[in-house]
Amino acid sequence: MSRKNQISKHLGKSVLIAFALTAVYAIIAPVLITGMYAELFHFFVAVGLFIGSIIFYFIFIFFRSIQRLPWLFGGIAVYISMVVIANTDVDIYFRNLFNSSHLPQQYSEYQDLKQPVLQFKNKEMNLVIDGSTDLEHYLTTKNHLIVVEVKQERTDTEALQQKEYSKFDSLGNFMAKYKPTNSSEILFEGYLINVEENYYRTWPLDGDTSKIKIETQNADFSFDANKQADFIANFEERATFLFSKQCWTAEQPSRKFIKTIFRENDKWKAFYSDTKAIRTIQSRGTVYNDLFRYYSREDYKLVPYDNENIQYQYFQEIKLKRSDSGRENWDGYLYTNVIVDKDTLKIKEALNLGVEVVGDSFKKNQEENSRYFFYSNPKLQYQLFTNHPGKLYIIKNK
Repeated sequence: MSRKNQISKHLGKSVLIAFALTAVYAIIAPVLITGMYAELFHFFVAVGLFIGSIIFYFIFIFFRSIQRLPWLFGGIAVYISMVVIANTDVDIYFRNLFNSSHLPQQYSEYQDLKQPVLQFKNKEMNLVIDGSTDLEHYLTTKNHLIVVEVKQERTDTEALQQKEYSKFDSLGNFMAKYKPTNSSEILFEGYLINVEENYYRTWPLDGDTSKIKIETQNADFSFDANKQADFIANFEERATFLFSKQCWTAEQPSRKFIKTIFRENDKWKAFYSDTKAIRTIQSRGTVYNDLFRYYSREDYKLVPYDNENIQYQYFQEIKLKRSDSGRENWDGYLYTNVIVDKDTLKIKEALNLGVEVVGDSFKKNQEENSRYFFYSNPKLQYQLFTNHPGKLYIIKNK
């Protein structure tokens, strides 16, 4: 048989085989994958299967002609094995199989942080707030700790965010809780201020929940640009505290303006400024109520205060996992010392950490990998600790 006839014969056979395989796929495809774009997906798979079958047929007859079919099927077996390993995490299985998670003896007495109360030799650590959203914490002039927690509440028609305020004395004892009906109030220098409705409360300072009116200036925007600029310059010089917020007028069409809340001569006042006076008004006072972190203008984020009281000791690698994105993480326990006065509080916590931050690298880069925060103040007879921005522990003497 001529070479031309042989090629025609094999081409016809390959097309027939490819057609048969494609037909079988077309029958079973709707059962395999359904949903949006499924038909388009099956079309491209069918085309690829048809062309690939023809190509593989000629590769097969070539290896058969040189009597090297074991090479072909061996290569296919190796390729399939590599695909299986890459997609079934077989390598993770063997790495876990040979991983030694034996805990060194010196960490056997560390206490699990998931307990609400941890007892140590001279100290006691209590979980006083266990929330899911970031807390605010502020220390008043009377050394009372005010903690703001945002809770999610659901009605029949909508989900609401409700603020709850807790107060602790200088000994760390719970004093009172306050839950206003209006969650638009913000905590600023010990006052609860409602910017939209121009009132404030003094509950954090004296327990009074009554509304006190904020005096307003230029609420009708009658000041021209020069008069606004002069007024701003005056209260910036005299005000004890101040902050600004972008607002919108109630009437239609609504327009944007800046409202500055400032305290002058023991009174809170509000000044309305529109686009006639374009200038930046610097805040004066504690804008971010966080005892563990401060706002970095260079990094545009909250940064933990330097703290030597938290000393990460060891991460116990128990089980390695790989996510769908390919990232590898260890399930294990982090062992940490919390230094309080002359005492060492030994704690552990179950964590999932990326492989790049476990072991010695975690201890060497505590600022970057910081998970725990600690706060102490000589005016307080207790310390604060947290492992999550929504939680708060109080450490007191037994």
